[in-house]
Amino acid sequence: MKSVVLLREVPDPNTLRYDPRLGDLVPGVQRVANEYDLYALEAALRLREQIGGEVVVASVGPARDALTRALAMGADRAVNIEGDDLPGDAWVTARILAAWLQREQPDVIWCGQETSDSGTGNVGPAVAALLELPLVSNVVGWEFRAGLFVIEREIEDGHQFQEVAPPVVLCALSALPQPRLPTLRGIMDARRKPVERLTPADLGLDHAALRPLVQWEGLSQPETKAAGILVHDVPPEEAVERLLAFLESRGLLG
Repeated sequence: MKSVVLLREVPDPNTLRYDPRLGDLVPGVQRVANEYDLYALEAALRLREQIGGEVVVASVGPARDALTRALAMGADRAVNIEGDDLPGDAWVTARILAAWLQREQPDVIWCGQETSDSGTGNVGPAVAALLELPLVSNVVGWEFRAGLFVIEREIEDGHQFQEVAPPVVLCALSALPQPRLPTLRGIMDARRKPVERLTPADLGLDHAALRPLVQWEGLSQPETKAAGILVHDVPPEEAVERLLAFLESRGLLG
C-alpha cells in the first residue's frame, strides 16, 4: 500500500518571538516539522510495518529540515515542491498537492489536522475535495483489516467510529501514538534516500492557478490589559473611598 504524508515546515512554536517594531516574527526563528504531521507520519510508518508498501512525504515550500527528519524516521522518499511565494495560502497548497497526487495515485493520504502557523485545518479537506476522495478528520485511532480502515475520530461529545475503504484522506490528531525519534542509522540512511524537487510548472500549474484566496496583512500582538483591583472584606464606606481615590488618581473624576 502506498501512503503519502503531507508535511509542512513551520516556525518552532517553542522559540517564536514577536517584534512589534517589525510587525513580524524575530528573524532567524528555527523551523521544524509541524507536530500533527509527524503523528500522521508515524501512523503511515506503522501501516507499512503492518502490511508493507511505501511511505512518501511531500511538502510545498521550504522544508529541508522537516523532510530530512521524515526520511530519518523511516519514510522511503520525499518530494519538495518549491517556487516563489510558496507555500501560499491553504488553497494554493492544496491545489499544488492535488496536482502532484494525481500523478502518484496513493492508497491513503495522511496529514495533520492543522498546522501550528496558520491553524486553518483546510489543506486536508481541500485536497480531498479536489481529488474527490473521502475524508476522515480528527483521527485519534485506526486499524486496517480486511481491506478497510476502521477509524476512531474525536467529535464534540465523544468518539465516533467509521469504516472507510482506500483511497482516503486521513487527518491526524496528537492522540495517536507518539512519533518515533530518528535513530543514528536512520539519520545516516536519510542521506541516501531520494528527494525529488519540483516546481508548480512541472505539474502543469500556471500563475493563475497559484493565486491565493487569502492575503496576510501582517502580524500584531494583542494589547495587554491591566489587572483589576479587588476590594473585599472592608466596610462599604472604605470601599467607596478606595474607589474614588483610584478614579481620581487616573483623572477620571470631573
